[in-house]
Amino acid sequence: MTVLRCSAFCLLLLILIIPNAFGSGFTFDGLGVKARGMGGAFRALADDWSAAYYNPAGYSRIQDNTIAGNLAVFHDRYSIKPDVLWGGEYETGFLNGQEIYNHHAVLNVPQGAILARLPVWGETVFGLSIIQLFDQNQSWELYRNIAAYAQSKFPRFQYYNNLDVVAFQVTAAREFMDERLSLGLGLAVLRGDLIYNSVVLRDNPFTELDHRPWEKIPQWYNNDGKGWGFGFRIGGLYRVNDNVDVGLVFSGPASINISGSTEFNTYMADNLTAIEDRNYSPVSEEYYFLHGEIQHSRSDFETTLDLPASIGAGVAVRVNPKLTLDLDLEMTFWSRFKGFDFKFSNFDSLALPPENFTRLRSIIMTDISSPVEWQDAGRLMLGANYRLRDYVDLRGGFSVDQTAVKNETLIPQFMDLYTKYSLSLGIGFETGFWHLDLATSYTHNGDAEATAMSYYNDDNLMDNLPGYYKADIYQTVLGISYRF
Repeated sequence: MTVLRCSAFCLLLLILIIPNAFGSGFTFDGLGVKARGMGGAFRALADDWSAAYYNPAGYSRIQDNTIAGNLAVFHDRYSIKPDVLWGGEYETGFLNGQEIYNHHAVLNVPQGAILARLPVWGETVFGLSIIQLFDQNQSWELYRNIAAYAQSKFPRFQYYNNLDVVAFQVTAAREFMDERLSLGLGLAVLRGDLIYNSVVLRDNPFTELDHRPWEKIPQWYNNDGKGWGFGFRIGGLYRVNDNVDVGLVFSGPASINISGSTEFNTYMADNLTAIEDRNYSPVSEEYYFLHGEIQHSRSDFETTLDLPASIGAGVAVRVNPKLTLDLDLEMTFWSRFKGFDFKFSNFDSLALPPENFTRLRSIIMTDISSPVEWQDAGRLMLGANYRLRDYVDLRGGFSVDQTAVKNETLIPQFMDLYTKYSLSLGIGFETGFWHLDLATSYTHNGDAEATAMSYYNDDNLMDNLPGYYKADIYQTVLGISYRF
């Protein structure tokens, strides 16, 4: 009977996981129901499967073989009121003055692990886990061409970032010094998936039209790619006495090389009068710049996703047999993340303009950089677990999270606004070999404002989106585990 239950649970877990951000930057923190119920303060406890993330050393203190998983369900409620004017006066095509919400979607992320105690080097606990480390999913409709350009409708998601980094991690942990010290190591293969859309306004190289309202040519691009990398995290737990534990965790930096395909829509000026007045031929380059149509093209792309290192520490105190408190601090070195440099190659030759159309090809074939200037960010978490009954735990938590983003490169694809405050509540039930958990949290971002256009690098493309930004996040995490 035990084998049947275990097999059924494994099948359910695989069905949830195979098909399918909240902290500073785009860290995903819907990990572990107990940890989420305690506001993420878990590094000095780390006594369930999510220790693979919070502190790998915690695996050594899990006494039973375990199969576990959780499903994080969340909704981001973000809004932007664009304020993008050329020279502070002229319209650009952005929907200025309108409060626009991101595309409504209730998203879910499943993840889980299996743990086993094996007689290796004494007795070592091994675990295999599937963890969503980073996540960002934003989609917006913020722009429409002004009348001077092709009026064909833009794709629905003009600004879109669907970024997922999943770790397939093997964790090993064991105890030392008469079980007072625990050390753990997690080695991971990282899978990165990226869909990134944006609108850029390129300088018009056609000198006859390099003045208002034709000085910029709108271009929408969609990158869809994936890649692989490697990561690691190490952790330690030390039992100071029967009532106090301290934990320390380091997660190393990682890089994922992402490649895939790109689709471009370049929206040309709509000025048929100029064509007639100047008698431009339909086979001339000048005609292409004025005919008011879309130039479609495709290519391959490559970019590198540089993920930050982080270091965290925590202390857990058993106030009495029923109440445990945990205080955590974490620093994530987001200054390592520089955004994306998209390098294009292997253009579809059938969709390109003729080779002698050098000005038009320069618009379509030039690499695009989407840079960010971020800063290292800290986080403080405080959580409590109260044993109400032998089979019921109540949890609560609070966290304060610094932003990594600077307004100079604030864009809709990465919403991380000022200091964030989170409040979490949770409950756990234990019955026999089963453990069921539920946690919910609310996160409020401080409002942000980018007041001026920023040109962070030398490509003369606007690297932020001026406007007023607001954000709130709602999250519920469900978990189940089976001991055998």
